Amino acid sequence: MSKKDYYEILGVGKNDSPEEIKKAYKKLALKFHPDRAPEDKKKEYEEKFKEMSEAYAVLNDPEKKRDYDKFGHNSFDQRYSQEDIFRDSDFSSIFEEIFGRGFGGFSSREKRGNDLQYDLTISFEESVKGVKKEIEFAKNVSCKKCSGTGAKNMDVKSCEKCKGRGRRITTIRTPFGVMNREQICDACSGKGEIPKINCEECYGKGIVKQKVKFTIDIPPGIDNGNVLIVEGGGEEIKNGESGDLQVVIRIIPHKLFHRDGDDLQMVHYISFPQAALGSKIEIPTPYGKTKIKISPGFISGTMIRIKGKGMENVNRYGTGDLYVRINIKTPSKLSSQQKKLLKELEKLEED
Repeated sequence: MSKKDYYEILGVGKNDSPEEIKKAYKKLALKFHPDRAPEDKKKEYEEKFKEMSEAYAVLNDPEKKRDYDKFGHNSFDQRYSQEDIFRDSDFSSIFEEIFGRGFGGFSSREKRGNDLQYDLTISFEESVKGVKKEIEFAKNVSCKKCSGTGAKNMDVKSCEKCKGRGRRITTIRTPFGVMNREQICDACSGKGEIPKINCEECYGKGIVKQKVKFTIDIPPGIDNGNVLIVEGGGEEIKNGESGDLQVVIRIIPHKLFHRDGDDLQMVHYISFPQAALGSKIEIPTPYGKTKIKISPGFISGTMIRIKGKGMENVNRYGTGDLYVRINIKTPSKLSSQQKKLLKELEKLEED
């Protein structure tokens, strides 16, 4: 099977400048990097990434580009091995521009503590009006005794493994060639310093387990399952960034109101006389009672909308409505007088 044209792979022309070729490759690398592939497309992304990386390695090198333009794939592949193609390419600098410092063919991030999840249960009434809640839990925090250094009396020395740089360069072989990768030093966790003597409180880790408290501001209209993010509220880590705290809201179901988006639904019962003769009735809402008019001859099961009595949108985009289904309640037990009156009514209707 013949190889696909390198220019076609990158979507560039033979006369395009090195800057244009580099720009085209960066765009494709951002789109098809394997670390960003959906689970069902990882193999497809890997193949595309390898294909376009090979194309860039050739077209970015003036000598290889000249040979490829002159001889095409057949003769070119006889002149260069895969290792030759990738050896001198500046992937590291490009990947660093696209994905951040330290990238060497695979994604890399600065050290970061774990995110934490806290399930917070509130009442329906609290979800309507909003509320402040204080929560308490245990997590990893920076040791106060050594200020997170892990060192007794905060007395540190230069890390021998990375020579105080906090990072080490390692050479790795990938499907795309041999690349240099800059990694955080595992001995000093990127600080460049290690304790002379370990702290007695945290045993040199710089981190201890401790109970912490947070006040969570829950906005009106919050829905069941919504997540509030407290940036930096997660696990702390030595010489790194704290993770986030994810507060998952759980709302106790209400016995009367049922939520549908920002709208609320409920069922209300009236008596037969109220439906037949018409009346004014009080309807409970999350904001207090409100009166509505029932017209004479009201049909059971009719839905009435009460505007603006639903849930406030959590992003402040207005307020939903309350939908009330009015049903006529049939009494299960009647007094002798009630039976007598109903029989008289039945007789009148027959006449």
